[in-house]
Amino acid sequence: MLSEMSPPIKSNIWTYFTIDKNDPERSECKICNKSYSRKGRTTTSLKNHLKSIHPEEFCLFQSANKEKELKKKNDEAGTIVTPLQQAKKQLSLEEVIQKEKKWDTNNPNSKKIDKLIGEMIALQNLPFSFVEGLGFRRLIQELAPKYNFRGRNFFTDFVCNELYIKLAAKVKELIEKYDYKSFTTDIWTDPSSGVSLLSLTCHGVSENFERSSIVLKCETFDDRHTGDIIAEKFNTMLAEWNISNEKVHCMIRDEGSNMKRGMRLALLNDLDCTVHKLQIVIRHGLRSQECIEAVKQKCKKITSHFNHSTIAQKQLEKIQDRLNQSHLKVFQDCVTRWNSTFYMFERFMKIKDALSLYANDHNIESILPEEWKVIECCLEVLKPFEEATREMSSSQALISSVIPIIQMLLKKLDVYLTKPRESDSIRLAVSNLKSQFSAKFSSLEDNNLYAISTYLDPRYKHKFFKPVTEEKIKDEIIKMVNDPVVPDSPKSPAEKTKRMRMGDSLDPEPGTSSMSKKTCLKSDLAMMLGSSSEDEGEGEPDNSSPDALLRKELVIYRNKKRLDLDENPLNWWKVNRCEFKILSKLACRYLSPPPASVPSEQLFSGAGLIYNPLRNRLEAEKAAILLFIKYNSPIFNFNY
Repeated sequence: MLSEMSPPIKSNIWTYFTIDKNDPERSECKICNKSYSRKGRTTTSLKNHLKSIHPEEFCLFQSANKEKELKKKNDEAGTIVTPLQQAKKQLSLEEVIQKEKKWDTNNPNSKKIDKLIGEMIALQNLPFSFVEGLGFRRLIQELAPKYNFRGRNFFTDFVCNELYIKLAAKVKELIEKYDYKSFTTDIWTDPSSGVSLLSLTCHGVSENFERSSIVLKCETFDDRHTGDIIAEKFNTMLAEWNISNEKVHCMIRDEGSNMKRGMRLALLNDLDCTVHKLQIVIRHGLRSQECIEAVKQKCKKITSHFNHSTIAQKQLEKIQDRLNQSHLKVFQDCVTRWNSTFYMFERFMKIKDALSLYANDHNIESILPEEWKVIECCLEVLKPFEEATREMSSSQALISSVIPIIQMLLKKLDVYLTKPRESDSIRLAVSNLKSQFSAKFSSLEDNNLYAISTYLDPRYKHKFFKPVTEEKIKDEIIKMVNDPVVPDSPKSPAEKTKRMRMGDSLDPEPGTSSMSKKTCLKSDLAMMLGSSSEDEGEGEPDNSSPDALLRKELVIYRNKKRLDLDENPLNWWKVNRCEFKILSKLACRYLSPPPASVPSEQLFSGAGLIYNPLRNRLEAEKAAILLFIKYNSPIFNFNY
């Protein structure tokens, strides 16, 4: 009976004790044969006896207990615990304390997560309230349970102060490497929030011929956009970054009269955005002929029909399926997008058959055969301009390519005019286009900012200059080296025109394919440059001249074989800088500017994404900081 009532012996303590057969609540020590009470049938008193009277055996007992616990854990690791069992499991006090303990604000892991979240807000155009969203908090809780959540106020202060200050210090360190800086600038306004920003993007080439583009500032604009206020804003922004006017090589801006006046008052060398001027010429040329304008308006009307009706779009897709064609939508011409007329006409030609079949069954205007001919001719004329726009809008484009590309475009127009054409209106439009084109770009060679940069580009050198012009360029280079304070040539005459917004020009356009092959314009340019790859040599300069070393460099540079068009001129200068110690410094300066203000246009495309319905009350200063972090942090691989 007693044996049935006795509990199963599991503890290692019974190695040293036995249960009294006459009294189950007493046990006898096997070592000293003494009997001890075991009230409640616990083993606590037995352990205390072993610990105080038999310490050596107690140590053995503890070791055996540890081995037993370890074996138990290993066994449990191999079994599957259900969620219900896990929920019912009782945590020890130590486990509860450890689970509830969160990282403090100075914990390295916590700081790392703070930085990643702050950068994500800037990079993804997220509102600061995003960090208080349930979905975001659930994700962080799962990935980093010990992370102590912060609210929107913390991240607003963290991004706009700590992150910005650290990144600005890194940017300042980088731009100090540039002896001369070039800039692009533009003004952007968001109608929904009433915010205006004036951008300043810096472009420079270091001594190692590494070129960078950095967003320096987006200055808030609360006043009228007058030239006087713009000049004041520029002086403030340059002073903030410790950049003197003497170190500003040039400023690329649009043709707005207020921007021109601002540059003049700020005493800065400035140039028109080449692509912006190009688009103005194209639009005026097309508008000069009523037949072209009429076709364009008809295409815009047809495009609006499809853009305002999903049913019409689906019906067009069904027709394309019957013709075994890809689903291509119409593309709308828009005055604020570069080359949009070309892309609209190009898309219409691609879906010509589907559009004709759709027009037969629906009440929309159909395009007549003679109108299709006008579209076809316009595409032929505009194709080189579209290629030139993309070429000069590239992030790798240099200002040295402006003169070669403009000369090639003029040559294309001349070739077009020499061919017999059926339509006099197209010929007149091209003739008008050429006249305006020549007027807009007639003084490029007289501007040192263009001429010297082209001459110092080893792909072009003197190829696009007459001998007289080449000598003038050399004289200007010698004069500049001897007297560095001599300013560049005066600005070209200003043409008055209404300013256009071209913010989204670099987005991949419908109807254009990836440029895996050379474009037609680029192929022609390469052919022209390759037509006389062996340049005519020059004699050795007079060694008695005080400028003998520089003149010798000019002769050696001219006699070297030109670089292929697809190669990087900055890499060439990096390899040959020791041979051309004087010219290489000038190349760093004159090859720094881009040909267009595209970097600023891209910046404001990002600004448009920042001001969405979830954050339309964002302060202008905070928006400027978010743009600064968004575009500059990847330059340093987020290490700052």
